[in-house]
Amino acid sequence: MSLVKYNAMLKVIEHNSITKAAEEIGYTQSGISYMVKTLENEFGFPLLIRSKEGVIPTENALRLKPVLQKMVDTQEELESLIQDLKHAALGTIRIGSYNSMLLTWLPQILKKFYQKFPDVDVKLVEGMDPELVEMLKNGTIDIAFTANTAPEGFKFMKLASDPFQLIVPKGHDLASKEKVTLDDVARYKLVLPNENYFNWITNYLDTHNVTGPQFSYQLKDSTAIISMVANDLAITILPKRSLSAVPDNVVVKDFSENYSRVLGITYPDNKQMSSIISAFLTTAKEVVNKKEL
Repeated sequence: MSLVKYNAMLKVIEHNSITKAAEEIGYTQSGISYMVKTLENEFGFPLLIRSKEGVIPTENALRLKPVLQKMVDTQEELESLIQDLKHAALGTIRIGSYNSMLLTWLPQILKKFYQKFPDVDVKLVEGMDPELVEMLKNGTIDIAFTANTAPEGFKFMKLASDPFQLIVPKGHDLASKEKVTLDDVARYKLVLPNENYFNWITNYLDTHNVTGPQFSYQLKDSTAIISMVANDLAITILPKRSLSAVPDNVVVKDFSENYSRVLGITYPDNKQMSSIISAFLTTAKEVVNKKEL
């Protein structure tokens, strides 16, 4: 195999000695000499200058060294990953998520993930951004579906944008508009979700100098919020992916401008990421990109 010869050549360059290279990797001197000679024949130019004192790599050999090293390292990384994946069945992954993602993305992602790793133990924890971030920091969970950014010490893999939408009762003044603006919202009562969504939405309103909405209610459950809207008690702004089911007596309107959050997965910024987490991130990306959930 060429990679064996590449590694032998790298050891000869490192030690400036065929003898020392042979001792380190467990080959005979004649075996190392044969591999170097084979490479010289394959490449079409000398790789070593031989003398009584030992061997010296040629200029071409030194130019090849970083490329040969990269190929050997890649092969070792591949073999290590293959072994990790073979043993992934013994592992556990703890995932934090919003309720809305538990209803939409996660079932399909987990279905595909289990097809590849049927014996991995997956544990799910429900929460919102502040709770999930805290659980990541204290090690209660391994990864989390979150929005927008990751805290220090973690990375964020974007999966998709999630636009905010306006939900109004059927027959409402804004129900007939093709698209709405934030200014349209200013003169109506709003019922908004829990603190996390509430902060996002109020920040959007403040950033665009929209004043006037009355924040009449703040509820945790999106079903309860929709019920308030359906009974003409208020209107609301919710992320599109949190709307698992919308009754016939409400109307969902898009905004004329793009107001959205970015959804993704937050995971530890660690070069030694486990193969199970890496495989789950890859699966999540594949499912979301394919289904455009």
